[in-house]
Amino acid sequence: MTEVLSVQQVLGDGRFAEVGEVRLTETDPTGTYVAVGGSLGYPQWAGHSVTSSSSPTAWHRVGLYRTDTLECVHLVCLHWPVNALAFHPELPILAIGSGSYDGGYFYEGELTVLDLESGRATSLLRDRREVTELRWRDRQTLDAKISVLDEEEEEALGSPTMAVTIAVPDWRAVKARSLQVDGPATTPAAALVAQGKRRRQVWAVAALSDGRILAGLERIAVECWSAAGEREWSVPTPGVGCQLYVDAEENTAVVNTWTGWNESASTVNRVRLTDGQVEPLRTFDHPVVLTTDATGQLALRPPSGPTEVVSAESRFDLGGYDLFNHFFDIRRAPALLFLQGMGPRAHEDKWVVAFDPARQQTERLFPLEWDAAKGRHLFGGPGVFVDGAIVHATAIHDGAGLLPGNSCVVRRSYPNGKARWVHHADHQVTAIDTIGYTLYVTYNSGEIIALDATDGRELGRQQLQVNDHPVVPLSLSAQAPDRLVIGTLDGRVLVCTATARESYATRAATAQ
Repeated sequence: MTEVLSVQQVLGDGRFAEVGEVRLTETDPTGTYVAVGGSLGYPQWAGHSVTSSSSPTAWHRVGLYRTDTLECVHLVCLHWPVNALAFHPELPILAIGSGSYDGGYFYEGELTVLDLESGRATSLLRDRREVTELRWRDRQTLDAKISVLDEEEEEALGSPTMAVTIAVPDWRAVKARSLQVDGPATTPAAALVAQGKRRRQVWAVAALSDGRILAGLERIAVECWSAAGEREWSVPTPGVGCQLYVDAEENTAVVNTWTGWNESASTVNRVRLTDGQVEPLRTFDHPVVLTTDATGQLALRPPSGPTEVVSAESRFDLGGYDLFNHFFDIRRAPALLFLQGMGPRAHEDKWVVAFDPARQQTERLFPLEWDAAKGRHLFGGPGVFVDGAIVHATAIHDGAGLLPGNSCVVRRSYPNGKARWVHHADHQVTAIDTIGYTLYVTYNSGEIIALDATDGRELGRQQLQVNDHPVVPLSLSAQAPDRLVIGTLDGRVLVCTATARESYATRAATAQ
């Protein structure tokens, strides 16, 4: 399959960028390598979540770096937070302990061994147990502090953790899931601790016509990069820059920042793009989600209560909003579009509605479910208005989580909502944009695909990488003729050139 893009610039790069926020570090006995454990953070804010996948998610990282150049040699993706790192005293082996309490019953995690030469990472424990401390005693013996499986075992043992001794004749040949923890031992273990702050979670990007790039991320409401890749200015925030919308003249951007779950409040500002000067617009003691249309209208929707259209000074009630069901961000939409629940269970029976400025009220357009006979519970997602239609992402709810094939991108005629084509995938869509009639869709699996907007035909796909290591795309902005800008979960911004494709007009002329 044809590749989608090539990465030309990496903005916001830096030391240990691959691992996100640093949790701990450890240097090998020879001084050749340093291991850095970090976290990319949970990809969710009060207005939107992109955590769903048909396979286990891995938002935590351990990077192996050369101490002289700080080049990332190997990158390990983990399902749980990194708690401990321990280099073998003689062999090219790094032991990694990870895990956490799920808050309700289970202590989950794993013991992973990384071969420094091959880059092979092997998870060793038969059961999912949190590993909190590691220390090598000798060539064959690893002392560890490992959790119980669950609260029932904790009650029987009288403690949530136990010290164990693991003896393996050849640690480079040990097989996956081959170690069984049968009970506590008496060997103590030592904790390794280091912390640091890094860039993470670029939730919003915008490519400007003069080559500049805007981005919003953790602790930065919005920043501006020049076409040459230099950061011109930034607006700091104690929270997260979640959304940004640029006016048609590219003079200002409206920015939505969220404080985080402790306070869960929002601030909406207008920022001048020449110098980053801030004009306060609204401050809320609750989160809000911004919605815009092609004319520049701006609406602010809270979790409950009336939605406010700023320019029209009007308010209307759309019912409840939650981050899984109601996110519906359609680029260049012909009107202010929202998802609204119509019945007593607002999260299930959702319709696309449009705000009518003439009547100062909303108009019901079409149900989110395009196949009425199936009556499925669908989630909201991002989208784009192209060729007189809405192309948007959604996912089909199932009690077991996101099943393979249940992530969808669908083209809907506007305004009747008739489905023209549906593209199925296994992972949640994080962003959608278009250049001409080519759609670009990013997934939380790290993949980007190109689709023909007219018929849904797949034109190309590839796994996103920086320096041969995988990255997770979180946001996307496309600009003709061939520029794609991608914000990543690890806090970087990728400036890319899209692979040349035959235009729709050329194909149509050829067909005639």
